[in-house]
Amino acid sequence: MSVVGLLISTALVAQNADTIVTMRGKIVGHVKEITPELVAYTNPNEAVIYKIERGAVSKIVFASGRVEKFADMKVLAKINGAFDWPQVDVATTEYETKGLYKIDLISTKATGTTVYSSVTKVQDRAFSKLKMAAAIMGGNLVYIKSESLEGNIRSELGSRTSRAQLLGTAYCSELLDENKFKATLNEGNKYTLVNKLGLRNNDADIHTFETANEEVDINSVQVEKGFIYLTLTIDGKKSKLQYRVVSFSDSRIMVAYREGTAYYNMVLSEHM
Repeated sequence: MSVVGLLISTALVAQNADTIVTMRGKIVGHVKEITPELVAYTNPNEAVIYKIERGAVSKIVFASGRVEKFADMKVLAKINGAFDWPQVDVATTEYETKGLYKIDLISTKATGTTVYSSVTKVQDRAFSKLKMAAAIMGGNLVYIKSESLEGNIRSELGSRTSRAQLLGTAYCSELLDENKFKATLNEGNKYTLVNKLGLRNNDADIHTFETANEEVDINSVQVEKGFIYLTLTIDGKKSKLQYRVVSFSDSRIMVAYREGTAYYNMVLSEHM
């Protein structure tokens, strides 16, 4: 088939097909069935039926021109690092995570400052810290898996302040483009550590650490399940940790990593 013939054939297929718009992009095919949980479709010129979670679909543009929108798909904010945490969404059912990319399990805890501390306020602090941890890891949604609450105890035998502990899973709605990232790397892969942020168990808020503009070498770039990971040499010492790229521009890279229940962001800038 000639190039012109191939282009005409491709255009006809697209014209006579349905378009499913999802968080991850567009799927061109033929919609076979829509249920409260799933959308079933076939690829052009194929008989195999594929299924996608309905919660991951924003709309379907049918070949006839009719558009069906789905109100149950979340529109999630873009997260570039720790201080975007107020924009992190919270899910209480696993269904709300359909179509998203799982990052990692995260956990946080909070305790009252006195025996008179409200358990509700302590719970709110734990929720805020969970969103902070998710933002540091590049997540724009966190699914609450479990929650433990204990109120104040005051007695002749002693006292204890309120406690709250949360376990969740951080998710993101988009993956970074590996090719675009590699294209932004400077010659020699040499950068400077200009900022470091973190959230540790006993921190009430995001903590900013002092840095000495340490030199950073990017040793390798790896992709696992769509996520971009770096191995680094920092100030002449090769780190054993893996650093996941959260965001990047032509001159800066934001990475995330964790050590136990502590979560960190580092900002790497090109040498000036």
